[in-house]
Amino acid sequence: MEGSFLEIKDIKIWARVGVLKEERKFGQLFSLDVSLWSDFSECSKTDDLNLTIDYSVLINDIKDHSRSFSCFTIETYSYEILKIINDKFYPKRIKIKLTKCRPPIAGFTGEVSIIRFFNRE
Repeated sequence: MEGSFLEIKDIKIWARVGVLKEERKFGQLFSLDVSLWSDFSECSKTDDLNLTIDYSVLINDIKDHSRSFSCFTIETYSYEILKIINDKFYPKRIKIKLTKCRPPIAGFTGEVSIIRFFNRE
């Protein structure tokens, strides 16, 4: 089997995640990077979309979920994203990096990220 993975970078998501009430009410910008390990050999041979991971569906599923979901922590939200990907696409391995682009912390202009892995094997 070949060694390859699908990488999707910088998916912009508006999500209601945070400790502050305003963060959960109005939401804020997140960026998501996703890497998925799967067997892409059959799709490579046949060019059949049904034999691969349709990343347009994955992106839309995650964005749709964010419209109705709210929580306090990026840890919880990243777990929800892992569940969405795993339940629908069943990859062998998942790596995500979820970044809160502008956390509302006085005097802080950086970003906060969590990186999570899921391994089926």
